[in-house]
Amino acid sequence: MKKPASNYDLQVDIAKGIFLKYDQEFLIRKFSLAADEQYIYLNYINTPCRISRKDGGVEEYIQNRWQECRSFGTVMTIYDLLCYHQGDTAPVLADQWCAVGTFVVTGVTNTETFTKKYAAIFDGHITELKNACEKLGGALQPTMAGADVTYRIPVTPFFPVLLQFWAGDEEFPPKLILLWDRNTHRFLHFETTFYLQGDLLDRLKSCMEEIV
Repeated sequence: MKKPASNYDLQVDIAKGIFLKYDQEFLIRKFSLAADEQYIYLNYINTPCRISRKDGGVEEYIQNRWQECRSFGTVMTIYDLLCYHQGDTAPVLADQWCAVGTFVVTGVTNTETFTKKYAAIFDGHITELKNACEKLGGALQPTMAGADVTYRIPVTPFFPVLLQFWAGDEEFPPKLILLWDRNTHRFLHFETTFYLQGDLLDRLKSCMEEIV
């Protein structure tokens, strides 16, 4: 008996249909994307991806072959980064980092509860975390606010996030935060930052497990 589709799977399929309503040639020009008659290509967290121009499905190039991506966080973030902005040209980064709540008027802005579990996982593994950041295309940044790890990680070639991590000690527990460009609200919905945050931290965790 076939397993019924989850709500996440249903939302992914709905989003595929919505993506197909957009002018693909316009999106390709707007974000300077590679494309052919069948697919639109882009890198997402250092993983080659392609979107079918026929059915809107997202595929990732993993283990030397293209595989369908059904990850809700991945798919929804990719669609949002390409389709949310309504201008004729791509949005521009402010090159100023801020907390997620800076560009939100209402809604839940405290992500500490979510990041706390990853901070505990990363604690005691500074070298592995740095290596994982670099494996995902991250670039080491000058230390900010005394953080033990500070990396700028490209989500796509045109949109990065900044990861900071402080190791725990006798007085303070480990701490992890993601900082966002001040113009993030021009690139994607606020809700999508939570999808992206979870996707990125899960990938870092997986990379660290491979390294160990």
